Amino acid sequence: MTVNCPSCKGQIEIPFSTAPQAPTISVPMPQNRMEKHKRSKYAIYVSKNSEQIGPFTKKELREAVRSGTISRDDWAWHKELSEWKAVHAVIPVIHVARGGEEIGQFDDERDILSGLRDGTLLMDDYYWCEGMSEWKQLCTLEISKAALATTAQKDALNAAGLPFNELTTKAQVSALFSAGKDGPATAKQLALLGYLGQPVTETISKQKAADRIDAIVGNSDGKDKFGDWNDDKLILFPDLFADEIAALKKGCFAEYNAFRAEGPKSPDLPKVSWDQAIRIFTYLDATTPGWIKPRSAMFIDHFLPCVKAKIYISPTHS
Repeated sequence: MTVNCPSCKGQIEIPFSTAPQAPTISVPMPQNRMEKHKRSKYAIYVSKNSEQIGPFTKKELREAVRSGTISRDDWAWHKELSEWKAVHAVIPVIHVARGGEEIGQFDDERDILSGLRDGTLLMDDYYWCEGMSEWKQLCTLEISKAALATTAQKDALNAAGLPFNELTTKAQVSALFSAGKDGPATAKQLALLGYLGQPVTETISKQKAADRIDAIVGNSDGKDKFGDWNDDKLILFPDLFADEIAALKKGCFAEYNAFRAEGPKSPDLPKVSWDQAIRIFTYLDATTPGWIKPRSAMFIDHFLPCVKAKIYISPTHS
């Protein structure tokens, strides 16, 4: 059936099999509310006592439920539904649990986002609402992505030697820096200060180390020296930056496979397994210290010549 929308005066098709008769609305809708509904994604209509009332935004409908004007068991419909559904299915309550116990109920996903941003909720908390067959982690909600730490924040955590993963939030970044600022400087901070020619003791705090690094890098001489740090640190402190070295080697191996796949440019290059690539890396580490600097030359100047020399065939090749 077709009903007239009291906000925009347009016509709306409502599924005939379930639609109640449109009520007569005698009170005109205020202009500001009319404009709000014109901008909203859809208007929600409610069937109550055989009459249709509305339209409502989700926020207005929740307020009407709280006030008792509308029951959660009344029927509701909007243009994206194929049939009328209970109000509680249109504006479901989101239950959030942690450690197997419910810690809160929320009316709107935006409230979930606020909780993730202020740190009261965590990405690995679970949520459930009516109609779901199982609980899911908050990180699966599309809106939760807005609370994730930025690349720059993760880089800062990495530089400070602080733990993080792909689900670390902005709030957790702030908490990590805040909690650790008075603690001892990290091994990576001490290594960088030593590299920059700054004598320090191991009792220097993390915050003071960060402030000193910022001050040094801020002047021209320190900035120039810091420019070589990303390459030199891998040679000078291989154990401390083993994760980055491992990532570079994997990237070198991937570059070889991509180069080999080009075909005509590399017709005689053999297929090399990851285990065979490790043999080459081990050989280069032993015979060519510093071969990973500069990074751009790792593949062309070192890895590729080793492949052509068949270093990968024997683990004892010399």
